[in-house]
Amino acid sequence: MCRGNSGQRVFAEEKDYKGFLKRLGTVAGAFRVEIHAYALMTNHLHLFVRTRAANLSRFMQRVLSGYTQWFNARHGTYGHLFQGRYKALLVDKSGYGTAVSRYIHLNPAPIAGTGTLTVAQRQAILRNYRWSSYRAMIGLAKPEEWQETDATLSQWGSDVRAQQRAYATFVEQGLIEAAKDPTKEAMAQSILGKDRFVDRVRRLLLKRQKGDRESERSRRQVTADNVVTVLQRVAQAYAVTPEELKLVRMGQRGNEARQVAMWLARERCGAVATVREIGKALGGVSGSAVIVAHRRLSEMMKRSKRLQRQLQRLVGP
Repeated sequence: MCRGNSGQRVFAEEKDYKGFLKRLGTVAGAFRVEIHAYALMTNHLHLFVRTRAANLSRFMQRVLSGYTQWFNARHGTYGHLFQGRYKALLVDKSGYGTAVSRYIHLNPAPIAGTGTLTVAQRQAILRNYRWSSYRAMIGLAKPEEWQETDATLSQWGSDVRAQQRAYATFVEQGLIEAAKDPTKEAMAQSILGKDRFVDRVRRLLLKRQKGDRESERSRRQVTADNVVTVLQRVAQAYAVTPEELKLVRMGQRGNEARQVAMWLARERCGAVATVREIGKALGGVSGSAVIVAHRRLSEMMKRSKRLQRQLQRLVGP
């Protein structure tokens, strides 16, 4: 999932969409990456891919940086086109693959229950949208040479036409019932799967050798906490409530608890949340305040054995 920098358009005209898809197919072939679903929207994009090797970061860097250079050259612009690093989830395809595929393909259609469009009108928007893999998936357009459709459609029967009809029914049911965003169920905002799948992935990552940048990043993600968990842990340690930790004015003991909460949130949530997101969850402080608190506590820990032990207990193994 990638968004335009500050919400800016990443596809300004038809040639941009075509240029991105051409580059996506070329780089996918070079990196042995399968493209199972995609949706290119005006200011963001979604990809559902399968990697054959641990090369997702290099694949995405090649796609996004190359497209950014091409886009800037075409439009006479410069600088970053996308908003920071892309967000990625590891998906258990057998358990959540169809839900993720449907969520991606529903992106071009207005959400059910909003606006005045009928279901038939939203269906028409979905089926006529040219910049997603949906039309090819249900047989309304020829797939790109690099688009993988069999892995998804094979779950819907043996005959291709029957598979396409069944998949279309499944996706378009979301136009009526407002299909849930499956990514909200991801563990630590990084793994989407059943408990056994999550546990297996964590064990595999913990066995990987250190120094592997891709594995190190993934390891940090799957072992990360969310901010709510951090607040609860710090609140219990300092005998305050999570809500009190969000208050700017607290007593001396409370102030330490608040500073510790910001420090721990950056330590434990930094792999899955930006400092800005952390600050918002901690009562609306700025991202720079989170950074300052983290730096201050790190320095204080060097001089205080008590604080060092406290932070080590909170971080955990």
